[in-house]
Amino acid sequence: MITILFSARAKADKVDAFREFAEKATPLSHAEDGCLGYVFHQQKDDPRNIVLREQWRDKGALGEHVKNLVAVFGPPHPGQQLPASFIDLCESFDLKFYDVIGE
Repeated sequence: MITILFSARAKADKVDAFREFAEKATPLSHAEDGCLGYVFHQQKDDPRNIVLREQWRDKGALGEHVKNLVAVFGPPHPGQQLPASFIDLCESFDLKFYDVIGE
């Protein structure tokens, strides 16, 4: 199992667009083979801070997910994997991979 925490700070004028992205990407991701969890969270006292917690069965499922994101939301910037239309909503972001150590 692969667990990813994607933390982002949305650009001040892109909070609504970020929310729209999350609302569109979530059901698409849930429908993908190998998706074990895909949930966006928005900080209550600062809506520009957003966290995505996602879990995938394996690397293959994650790779297909990234391909599907690109197919739906457009190509990435050169040298990146995630769609530029998504990344451009972020003032900053951080992506970390985790192993499960207790369930």
